[in-house]
Amino acid sequence: MTKLKTFQFALISLVTFTAPTIVWATSNSDYTEVSYDDLVNELSRKKDTADQAERAVNAGKAHLGIGYANSFSSISAAGKTFSRHTSGVQVSAGMDLGSPRFYTEGIFRNYGTNDSTTESFSLRELDMKLGYTNVIENIWNYSLATGLSTRFMKYTNSETHGSIDQVTPSLVISSGIFAQIHRNISIGAEISGRTAMINNAQDKDSFDFAFRINTSL
Repeated sequence: MTKLKTFQFALISLVTFTAPTIVWATSNSDYTEVSYDDLVNELSRKKDTADQAERAVNAGKAHLGIGYANSFSSISAAGKTFSRHTSGVQVSAGMDLGSPRFYTEGIFRNYGTNDSTTESFSLRELDMKLGYTNVIENIWNYSLATGLSTRFMKYTNSETHGSIDQVTPSLVISSGIFAQIHRNISIGAEISGRTAMINNAQDKDSFDFAFRINTSL
């Protein structure tokens, strides 16, 4: 009986003295000292990884849109310079250029034909632009773009005998403001200015204002 108690006491003592050592060794092996610089670098690496993932998701995203445009054109015909206003619809398609901030876009506008007693005026436009967009605040974004525009204009006047049937290449600059009302939908307005790139163009300069709805795919 005495030997059994002595053995039990020895076993309990062994466990008691070795347990803290085992726990300390395990805890010590799991513990790694991290400096402030190491922590900052680790957070920076995680942010870079998240940014790369976001760029990968947004890169190459396609955009489609529709809008209503008003155009004001400066025209030279029959020795006179005058302006004409017309309105029509536009459709657009584009895509991001490796970043959601930079994009390329093509826009086609059809203003139809406007006839009066003495005049007939028709206009179509095709724009190809490179643009940049960024956030202003909350849901509001702005855009800046420039590129080339081709205008197909026909004009006749039975009184002055003036006529135009011309395709005019122009330089276009535009700027807009948009509200991101949904992750994939924005609405807004855009203004554009054009000037002819050829000498003696009858379709000289133009200005247009458009309301737009854009979607992202």
